[in-house]
Amino acid sequence: MRSRLSKQVKDFLHTSTSFIPSLEEADLRPFEDEVIDTPIEESVEPEEPVEVSLDEDINYEDEDDSEAPSVLPEAVVLPLPSNIVSLKAKPYNNLITVERELRKGQANDALEGVRIGLANKSLLLLTDVNRSTSTKQSTRAWSSVRNAQSQILFHAGGYQRAWQALQSIGTEEDLRFYQKLNQKDLVVVKDISKAKRYGQGSDNLAWFWRIGPSKDALTGGWMEECKLNSYFRFFLFSLMNLFSLSC
Repeated sequence: MRSRLSKQVKDFLHTSTSFIPSLEEADLRPFEDEVIDTPIEESVEPEEPVEVSLDEDINYEDEDDSEAPSVLPEAVVLPLPSNIVSLKAKPYNNLITVERELRKGQANDALEGVRIGLANKSLLLLTDVNRSTSTKQSTRAWSSVRNAQSQILFHAGGYQRAWQALQSIGTEEDLRFYQKLNQKDLVVVKDISKAKRYGQGSDNLAWFWRIGPSKDALTGGWMEECKLNSYFRFFLFSLMNLFSLSC
């Protein structure tokens, strides 16, 4: 995987020279690796790792040392506008606009993944975990919860990287829309997992639950589908009334 990624990085660096002049290491600034984790009260501990003997024979005959990258490709700082700190090498505005739109798309996809993961984890806690009647079912249920939690953290990390880039190249409107993701935001949807709980009326969902399609998007095909469903329900209700009167 690293060999394939290394090739992609080399191709990108070679192509980028057509748009951005060659840069020194001091001209680039890597993003800080900010780890975000699940809140302690909702964290599901990973399973105990399987012990493997270090003396186990491993066959390395298929590996080619010449293909192994000397520098880890994930550690290479790409010459993207958000990573460039040198004023003399600051790229053109059109390149900043391109990356800005790509980062916004990355942030939107990541937030969608976080929302789906939290909803999935909440539903698993309500159904599979609470309804487990045997050790086997409980083990399988908690394994599914761990997988959902891993997906949440994966998408949260992707959003953090996009947010850091927007901190450098985003507009004021972008920074008002895309906020910093904190640990307290990665809580399950208690309206699903604990629908009848004390103090439900005072609970507030995280900020990313309140952003979504614009008003124009909601008044398009989605509203037409709702109207069709309403007509269908009205027709079905009328038909049932006629059937009951005829009987």
